[in-house]
Amino acid sequence: MTKTIRIVQNYLIYTLPFVLICMAWGTIQGVIHPGSEIINDTFIMKASWELLSWNLMLWFSVLIFFLTLLLFSQEAREKTLKRLANLKERDERDQYITGKASRAAYISTLSLLIFFLFFSIFSLNIYRAPKSEVPNGNTGTVAIGLHFNLLDKSRVETSPTGQVIFESKDIPLSKTAILLILMLWQLLTFNFTARNENL
Repeated sequence: MTKTIRIVQNYLIYTLPFVLICMAWGTIQGVIHPGSEIINDTFIMKASWELLSWNLMLWFSVLIFFLTLLLFSQEAREKTLKRLANLKERDERDQYITGKASRAAYISTLSLLIFFLFFSIFSLNIYRAPKSEVPNGNTGTVAIGLHFNLLDKSRVETSPTGQVIFESKDIPLSKTAILLILMLWQLLTFNFTARNENL
């Protein structure tokens, strides 16, 4: 499993420049010659575009696999975190420092999630009401409320000309629901890991 994680990480890192080149090529060609073919007539250009396109599709497939692996594999998370943060746990002191840093990051991130969650459901409106609607003459009004929507409001978009079999543009969940899921995921993961370590 460790070798697979390493291979996937290396592939995602070292082929990223080719993915960016492919995206830039397609964007620039679309701006310069909108509606025209992306590739030129020469064999080298066609072959280069074909290779970059296949690499782009493979890269995104591997990325989806890797992100799914991060959700469910503790080993993948640890290997990735160590590589991203450049952690080297050589002895017990390094492990202790990593544990303290992880605890601090967990608590601060959870606090930030709670803060964002509250302000995503909290609303405050201060406005002046028309004098005709207020009998006592106090036109200043303050309205405080809490609102929670599980799903985002659907956006009205024009349908494309071709038949769409599957389309994915955005997460249908609202910002509040995403924050709540992140907070619960973090709490459950931490508690589950701590309980398993104590067994």
